[in-house]
Amino acid sequence: MPVLVNETGEAGQMLAVTAEMLYLMNLLLAPGLGFVLLFVLFLARRKDAPPLAANHLSQTVGASIVGGVLIVLIIGLILLLGGFDSGYTWMVVILYFTFIHSSLIFMGVIGLVKALSSQHFVYPLIGQPFRS
Repeated sequence: MPVLVNETGEAGQMLAVTAEMLYLMNLLLAPGLGFVLLFVLFLARRKDAPPLAANHLSQTVGASIVGGVLIVLIIGLILLLGGFDSGYTWMVVILYFTFIHSSLIFMGVIGLVKALSSQHFVYPLIGQPFRS
């Protein structure tokens, strides 16, 4: 398969940008569908992707998985411990979800900017295990 090179000569920039856009699509527009498309792209291109694209692909898939698991487990734990009928429980759930979700979106925007400028990016804290 031919390697696409941008104007500055960096191979894989288009694939890196696509990975970051699908990550943000999963968070903002179409949860689930964005992840499925990102994961299919990851499976299809993980072996032949240039280093820049491989970095962004692995980081976005890893951040999606870790972020999704964290949100489901922590919110489930909060609901289990606090009960469904307490107003304080729902306040904590909404605050936690808002903080974590907005942090993931913020990191996705930074990742997109890095991909657009042909730079590698590692998501803080949750991205290290998936570093390529």
